[in-house]
Order: sequence, then C-alpha cells, then structure tokens
Amino acid sequence: MIDNDFDLNLVRLFVTMVESRTLTAAAQRSGMTRSNVSRRLKLLEQHLGAQLMRRTTRHVELTEAGRLLYAHGLRVLDELQSANTAIDSLGKVVRGDVRIRLPTGLGHLYLTPLLLEFARSYPQISLRVVINDNIGDLIPAEVDVALKITSQPPDDHVARRICEVGWCLCASASFLDRHGPVRTVADLERCDMIAPASLGRRFTLKVWLAGTPMTLRVSPRIQSGDYPFLFESVMGGLGVALLPRYAVWRQLQSGQMREVLAECEAEGVGDSVYMLTAPNRFPTLATRTLMDFIRQHLERQAENWGRRKVPPPSHGKAATPPTSPASSPP
Repeated sequence: MIDNDFDLNLVRLFVTMVESRTLTAAAQRSGMTRSNVSRRLKLLEQHLGAQLMRRTTRHVELTEAGRLLYAHGLRVLDELQSANTAIDSLGKVVRGDVRIRLPTGLGHLYLTPLLLEFARSYPQISLRVVINDNIGDLIPAEVDVALKITSQPPDDHVARRICEVGWCLCASASFLDRHGPVRTVADLERCDMIAPASLGRRFTLKVWLAGTPMTLRVSPRIQSGDYPFLFESVMGGLGVALLPRYAVWRQLQSGQMREVLAECEAEGVGDSVYMLTAPNRFPTLATRTLMDFIRQHLERQAENWGRRKVPPPSHGKAATPPTSPASSPP
C-alpha cells in the first residue's frame, strides 16, 4: 500500500533504472553512485513489500511487481509533466524551436497532417522536421525528440513507449481477384511480395497461426525503405505486402485492401512506437507541448494499430496447414 509519505522521487528513480537497463547506467544518468541507487531501490522495495528487480552482475530483470510499478509510475510521471506543461502555459504563449525526427512511414502516412495541425494551433513554435529512419544520436544530430518503431529501443536514449504497432499481410482487391485467394502460408510462394528493405533482400517471413509460429523464406519483388512507395505498390496491385497496420487500416476497413491470411499475425520490423529524447536534457516547454500533442493523438489510434486479436480456430472448419513450424532464422 502506498501511503501519503511515499516519495515520488523513488518512483522517478525506479523508472530511470528500468529505462537504463543497468544500475550503473541509472546511477550515471541520475548523478548518483551505484551504491546509492541500489540502496534507494532496496528502500522502495521495503516500502512496497515486494521485490521489484532481480539483480545479476550484468543486468537487472523486472519482477511482475516491478512491471506493474513501472507501467503505473510512467503514467504518473507523464501526467505530472503534462500538468506542469499546462500550468507553465497559463497566461503565456508557448513559443520556441522544436527539432523532431520521424520514421518515413509514420511521418508521411500519418504524422504530416498532424504536425500541420500542431503548427496551426501553436503559431509561435517553429518546427524543424526531419523524416528518415536513421535516428542516430540525438545530441550531435541536434534533435530534441524522435519517434521510432522498434521492438528494442536504444539503451542510450530515454525511450517512452506510446502504443503498439501490429503488422499484417495485405493486398489490393484487384490483385486477389486476378491471382485468387491466399489461404495458407505456402500459397504466398506464388505471389509477388512487397516488403521493407530493412528486412533484407531475402528474409524469413514469420507468422503465428493459433499461437504456432510458421516461416517462409521470401525474396520480395519490390522493396524500399520508403513506406509511401510500398503503400502505392500494393494499392497498384503489384503483390502481397508486409506493412504496419497504421499504414493500411483505413483501406482495410473500406475494402480497398484485403488482409491476407487474416487468421495469422505477421512479424514486422518493430512492434511499438517509442518517443526518444536525449538523456540528461530536460525538454523545453515547446518540446513537451509537441510531445504531449503527438502522444495523445497516437494513443487514440492504438486500437486500430495494435496486433490483431485473432479468434481461436473453429472446430467445425480446420484451417489448411501452413508450412513447417518456425526455427531460428539463419
């Protein structure tokens, strides 16, 4: 039970520990000694009456109680920052420069109109926008905040997970009308494939069917790091595409595209949207205002973008078995 004497600074430090991955890195980021960080962690665990981390010589691993505290603590700190931003802006105009870097797909296919809306709402904030997939180090790149779609956020930045991103296999209605339905993973072998270039010229496509992973070696006909180009390729009927749901969910709802192997869940380049800031740099009011604006809008899309909730297979209709269960990719 958290009482009225609970020290919120301990929660803030715990969040830093989780995001730093090691107590040594957390100590460096917090300006403390490692022994001091360890002592405060023990104090927090004693206060809560639960172990939060399992410590080894190389890293720390969250317990179930630690995962709960991290999730709730992150929300509390974000709400406090939002409140601080709102209070700071009372009676004043938010102004300043914000430098932001966006991945190509999310930037072009969703965030461009959102940033234009932000620019209209905050005319005193100047935006410096870079759209590419090379995040790099934010400090020498002179970037205040970056968005990245990944399953493993970089250890050397402060990474805040915003929402989940699911991936799907999809094709235009015209392509499927010409080539016929795709009912199994093996049926994909006769289809031209469209995929992100970051997966490689030949890669192992992995999908899950009723919790069982299946794989297929794929050599896409069309690849690019430019997601709008991939989107136009599949809309043009040139093949079956592996794309994030944020890029195609509206077209799937309208029927312009159809999901291929809809009972399966495909693995893509990353499973979450993270907001990255440089360590040891407190965001300005203008930067925090933009971060809150983007985060709130993206969180509202989480239901449309997340991994598909696949129903259990019907006992009346057995699905045609796909290829052999997955092994580790070469």
